[in-house]
Amino acid sequence: MSVLSELQKINPEIEILPVDDESFVKYGKVLSGIKADKAIRAARKMWQVEDWVDFAVSVPEFEADTELVKQFTQQVYGGMPIEIGWVFGRNNALNGLEYHQGSETAIVLEDVVFLVALTTEMQWNPDAHLNTSHVHAFYAPQGIIVELSTWSMHFVPINVSKNIGFCNLFALPRGTGTPLTFTPPSTPEGKILAATNLWMLAHPEVKSMDDKHPGLRGKNITINQLD
Repeated sequence: MSVLSELQKINPEIEILPVDDESFVKYGKVLSGIKADKAIRAARKMWQVEDWVDFAVSVPEFEADTELVKQFTQQVYGGMPIEIGWVFGRNNALNGLEYHQGSETAIVLEDVVFLVALTTEMQWNPDAHLNTSHVHAFYAPQGIIVELSTWSMHFVPINVSKNIGFCNLFALPRGTGTPLTFTPPSTPEGKILAATNLWMLAHPEVKSMDDKHPGLRGKNITINQLD
């Protein structure tokens, strides 16, 4: 039985599709021909699996892979300056959704599930919100590189294996995720601006995200994981 079949078997209430399914084109695409061996080797040397989630938006060891930086800069971002960071740990729930101006490209080191929605499905009156019924699940196997489009809302991936955890490298327009240098305007979109080029909706049940706008309505989706 494949990993995806096993996941679907223990999550019968959630449709989990592969990222190469035609329905994923609404949210992003799978990239091919990009070599990331040097950055992946660096990540595997540095990565220690923890029960919490951690991230860094710009990691010198990954950005030292000049060929990868060149490929991302020229092939994905049209010459824009980029950063390469990572997010890693263990996670089994939606908890929040974010989006950026500019796509996010993820290099998947271990099998994960992406939970995604479209920014066009958000409501803005009286404040920004989204019902989690609009969220869809996609399985991404180890080694794949996925570009999540600028209109694709996403957040921390879910590790398929309880024991292994997850580790994703990511590329974004440079400066994304760094602290704001100004006070956001008092507009619906300004209220969800959580960092530079990062707008976020949090689920109100997640106490660790009390400082983020509680704009997710409905169930905080969880995924049962493989042993």
